[in-house]
Amino acid sequence: MAQEAAMQRLARAAERVERWRRTRAKQSPMPAHLWEEAVALARQLGVHPVKAALRLNYESLRQRLERQRLERAGAASADFVELTGAQLLESPTAGPVVEISDPGGHRLTVRLPPGAALDVARLVEAFRGRSS
Repeated sequence: MAQEAAMQRLARAAERVERWRRTRAKQSPMPAHLWEEAVALARQLGVHPVKAALRLNYESLRQRLERQRLERAGAASADFVELTGAQLLESPTAGPVVEISDPGGHRLTVRLPPGAALDVARLVEAFRGRSS
């Protein structure tokens, strides 16, 4: 039943995309709301069926779907890593310090003894996956 409803949504989306193609200014990009609908359908039906029905570029649709998956997973990459002079010049007896923060202002600081091992990727994943 859900598959049938998705196929009906795909048919309606194809009509909207074709209407846009007939009325668009030459070489104008497809509007964001049509891309969003295409990505939502691709998430449910797969990239190839949506690409074929809407006559879209496979790679463009696949990349948009992947970007959305990463955003939803909270896997946005860091823009920069900040180190203070004190962190760089700390004595060799001090262990590593890991600080993680999110856009909401939550912060986690972990100070480890010298030589301690830490799976930073799992720590970040756990921090991002916590319930707010």
